[in-house]
Amino acid sequence: MRYLNNMSLKTKLLIYINSLLLITTLIGLIIIMVVTQKNVREEVLSTMSLAEFAIEQGVKKNPDFYLFQRKNNELGISELSEIRHLRIQFFNKDDILLEETVNTVDEIKPPPYWFIYFIEQLTQEIFFSKINIEQRGELVGYILIKPEPIYEYAEIWQQIKVGLWVIGTFLILINVIVLILFSHMIRPINKIIEGFEKLESGNFKSKIKKSNILELDIIGKKFNSMIDNLRQSNNKIHKLSQKLINVQEQEKSELARDLHDELGQSLTALQAEAASISKSTKKTSRDEAIFNVIKLSKNMMFSTREIIKKLNLGLIEELGFKSALVELFENWKRRFKGVNFEYKIDDKALKKITKHKTAHLYRIFQEALTNIAKHSTPKHIKVSIKSLEAKGKIRILISNDGIKSELANQDGLGLVSIAERVNQMHGSLEIIKNKYFKIIINMS
Repeated sequence: MRYLNNMSLKTKLLIYINSLLLITTLIGLIIIMVVTQKNVREEVLSTMSLAEFAIEQGVKKNPDFYLFQRKNNELGISELSEIRHLRIQFFNKDDILLEETVNTVDEIKPPPYWFIYFIEQLTQEIFFSKINIEQRGELVGYILIKPEPIYEYAEIWQQIKVGLWVIGTFLILINVIVLILFSHMIRPINKIIEGFEKLESGNFKSKIKKSNILELDIIGKKFNSMIDNLRQSNNKIHKLSQKLINVQEQEKSELARDLHDELGQSLTALQAEAASISKSTKKTSRDEAIFNVIKLSKNMMFSTREIIKKLNLGLIEELGFKSALVELFENWKRRFKGVNFEYKIDDKALKKITKHKTAHLYRIFQEALTNIAKHSTPKHIKVSIKSLEAKGKIRILISNDGIKSELANQDGLGLVSIAERVNQMHGSLEIIKNKYFKIIINMS
């Protein structure tokens, strides 16, 4: 079985077909031999019965049989050259063979010994028949009738050999036909294998053509669908990677700007105040400079804390998730001038949200509102967080009515990022694009 596992499908198919045909042939030969031995036995017994009857009637019961006896008391048995299946011998009373039927065994090609042995093992032994010959009540000899089925065995063996040649030719023909058909049928399989090899090398453009074989066409269709999904996923990953790099660079730029604007100016002023302290000779001037140094230090601490909050969402830990969301929504509400911005936050829903999910949700709201600002001109924006008590889930809705028509059928990087975050929270995302562009998130 281990060797079969390493064989190709074509080799296995040929082995199975040939094994089946050989087993069928072997069973057929056994059946033929069983039927043969039965027919041979019946024919030999029938011939023996006929010979016994003829001898009984023509010789033994004929009181004048001596009239047609020849010299040496022969009965002319040796002239019976056409008798098959039997050997008839005439002995005198002293067991001396006087004559017998002509043996033509040497003129035929006997079958193999194993064939004769196998048939004889399947049948019961046929015993010879002995007929005493008397003349005027005195025993003058006897006739032995012995079975001789070798002729029938030889004929049957010749027929079997012809059958074996036919079967052998049939096996060769079947193998050739299977090879031709399989070579034709395996081409689509080779195309599928080539497609997987291309996919393994990172080629997402390979397609499998129809082969007009239903099962292989189904596999090809599924493969092409898988390729399309993988290509889309790969493109999304590349876009996310690019966005991640851009976001990192943007965050670095913002951090550098904040450090320069907030801390750089404060450090410059602090350095100037420190220099004035060293040069000041008046106590009032020195005290004022010290006060300014303390004030600048506090401002630097406050600025540093704000920068840290912005980097790691410390706002959520400081204010709480609800207050952080309210502040976020209010800031965006002020930015969307002339827009009806509504938001609803269900306290029951907030209690079900874990700390791990709060950061993802906060970033999702940031990303969604940023997308609206970039790609929409809305008149109405709705944001809601509510608890679905019947289903035990939380539903989040972000919708607006100002999506641009040229972007209606596109999924930007923002939506890809949102989808990834929803996936990390083990939630489900539904995006509806019609009159209102809706982002619906369900999670437990």
